[in-house]
Amino acid sequence: MWTSFFKCPGLIRRPIMKKHLFLLLPLLLFILSLQPQPGIAAYPEIDYKASISNLESLLQSINNLSRMISATQEVLHSAKGIGREQELRSQISELTRKLREAEDNFARLSANADLSAFQEKENVKVDWNQELTGLLGPLIAAMKRVTSRPRKIEELRSNIEQYQLQQQTVKKANANLLALMSHTSNPKLIEKLNAVIRIWRKRGDEIDTQMAIADQQLEKALGEKKSFGQSFQELLEMFFKSRGKNLLLAFLAFGFVWVALHYLHKLIQRLIPFHKKDRTFVVRVFDLLYIIFTVVLSFLILLGVLYSLGDWVLLSIAIIFVLGIGWASKQALPRFWSQATLMLNFGAVREGEVVIYKEIPYEVISVNIYSQLENKDLKDGFIRLHINDLVDLRSRPMFKNEPWFPSRRGDWVKLNDGAYGEVVAQTPDMVKLKLIGGAHKSYKTSEYLSQSPMNLSEGFRVPVAFGLDYQHQDIIIKEVPGIIAKAIMEGLVEEGFGNSIEKIDVEFKEAGPSSLDIAVLAEFNGSAGSRFWALERAIQRICVDTCNLHDWVIPFQQVTVHMAGAQTFHP
Repeated sequence: MWTSFFKCPGLIRRPIMKKHLFLLLPLLLFILSLQPQPGIAAYPEIDYKASISNLESLLQSINNLSRMISATQEVLHSAKGIGREQELRSQISELTRKLREAEDNFARLSANADLSAFQEKENVKVDWNQELTGLLGPLIAAMKRVTSRPRKIEELRSNIEQYQLQQQTVKKANANLLALMSHTSNPKLIEKLNAVIRIWRKRGDEIDTQMAIADQQLEKALGEKKSFGQSFQELLEMFFKSRGKNLLLAFLAFGFVWVALHYLHKLIQRLIPFHKKDRTFVVRVFDLLYIIFTVVLSFLILLGVLYSLGDWVLLSIAIIFVLGIGWASKQALPRFWSQATLMLNFGAVREGEVVIYKEIPYEVISVNIYSQLENKDLKDGFIRLHINDLVDLRSRPMFKNEPWFPSRRGDWVKLNDGAYGEVVAQTPDMVKLKLIGGAHKSYKTSEYLSQSPMNLSEGFRVPVAFGLDYQHQDIIIKEVPGIIAKAIMEGLVEEGFGNSIEKIDVEFKEAGPSSLDIAVLAEFNGSAGSRFWALERAIQRICVDTCNLHDWVIPFQQVTVHMAGAQTFHP
């Protein structure tokens, strides 16, 4: 699953790959040599002298057991066995079992062969509680050994508290007995009470002794207490002397197999012809199966090394870990299937299409465990996503001249919040503007897009509304627009905007409450993007100059007040 971590092209050169493979080969051979080789029946040479000696000892044991069984049976059937039948039958059963084991050992040793193949297999039901106990037993025993000292200290403190409670009970009982004796003159009762007092005093002495021993043991245990650093150091030393070495070997085997299979996959991609072409469906299926094979084999090697080293604690932990992953994956199977369809390129996100991620469009370069997306209009617009992040996304076909971002570095933009400036940086995370005057303003990329940026560097229009008095009503339609358009064109050329002008239109807009309004629509190319406000002011100025030249009156806003309820008074 993680093989795509190494997918970056050109990252690993072929000579380096070969060098690493040759360096890791001896380690693999060593690890594989630790594994038992089933199916290979290797019979060592027989030491006949030692075998004869062992067989003679076994024969003597068989004879002794036979005589003991016969003697026990005679006792069972005689008068001495009356009342002991159950005990004698139990002894006979135990001796018979030992005799059978001795005869089996004799047959196995004399033949120098494993006779288990000739034994009939019993149908044994699996006891899951027993199996789980056997699996977790070594782990629990190891945890007990690690925590034995603090548990011992806690046990001693608990015992001391119990002894203190018992001492209080003894004192209370003695005080009550003495009080009773002072209120009676009955000699028998006094004698009995004295006997009870002696019992309580003896019990008190025993409690005092046990408490003193517990106090001494607690002081000794606390005196042996070490600092956290020393305890941690000893724990590490103990771990690496036993478990640590085994764990290191298991992880080395796991890592080696993983890396070796990855390099092998890279080698296949370089040498096999169908991998050199486009990633077809067959290639994708092969890559997916290869990833699954890599994961499974690596975990099997890890478990196999722990098994061959006989470390049942770590093996139990590893098996529980693997079983936990398997159990948890039941709920994730639909998501795994979605990821598999993505890797096969027939899912919701496909290579060569456009996907929207965090409100930014990206081209899907490749879909793998770590997929690659790119936006060419952003600096560092190449991102790598885990395939899990693609499951909830949807892609669409890419169109010709696809717009990837509303601006580029160096463009002048105007935002809805009134900001106006030059784009000096834009990345998948941040866009920075240089405002008029030199100040910088930064936006998160998603916030920048929500401001609907208007890119002035691709051309723009400056709309200006201008009003004349109603006394010019006879010329406002046919004469005024042409005169103002000509004046604006000439005035802007004089101010150095001649190369930026695309089109200037002046039209009658509407008859307002106080004026006859005309609309000036001046269009410019992107070279004037940095002069938007200057152009707006220049057009207003030229319009005023033209009105002054032709004695046109610019009206001011008039307010008419109507008085209601007026009354006429007669003298």
